[in-house]
Amino acid sequence: MSRRGPLSPRDTHRSAVYAAEEQWSRQLARGGAIDFFGSPLQVPMERRFADVASVQRYVDDVLSLIGVITRWPAVPPVRVRERAGTGRAHYSDGVIALPLAGAVGERWAARESVVLHELTHHLVAHAHPGVAAHGPEFCGEEVLLVEVVLGPEAALLLRAAFDGAGIPVAERPVRAGSAAPPGQAR
Repeated sequence: MSRRGPLSPRDTHRSAVYAAEEQWSRQLARGGAIDFFGSPLQVPMERRFADVASVQRYVDDVLSLIGVITRWPAVPPVRVRERAGTGRAHYSDGVIALPLAGAVGERWAARESVVLHELTHHLVAHAHPGVAAHGPEFCGEEVLLVEVVLGPEAALLLRAAFDGAGIPVAERPVRAGSAAPPGQAR
């Protein structure tokens, strides 16, 4: 324990998670049909947002999806705000901060993949308090969120990117009375 409170677990996979997500995001930016190890997949095209208000509407809509409510019950709303500069997006204490400086087409943080990444931090903060910021729990929850929001093809590509980078992905246990995760029997 430090003088400021409990120490957070080491975030040993952060750069690898960012690299895997960047690879995945490039696939979403193109969208359409792809060949995935000999199997055709139809990948959704990633949304891009014009301003904070459009991101806030999107996040509110995602949190109201039945698949999100079922997997993450009682998660409070999250607020989206603009962050100065062009640096990193950030999540802290119920707030997603996105750098949106520059022309609309050049705003790297105004992409759906970035917003879902930051929203995953919000979900993990409530479902798994105290875990590493980009650890196995984060990766597992992000894959589940992507499956609910973008579909199984996008989730498969994200999981494959994590697997290819050697990043561990936690499997979420099934709560009594809840639906089994896709592909798993109860």
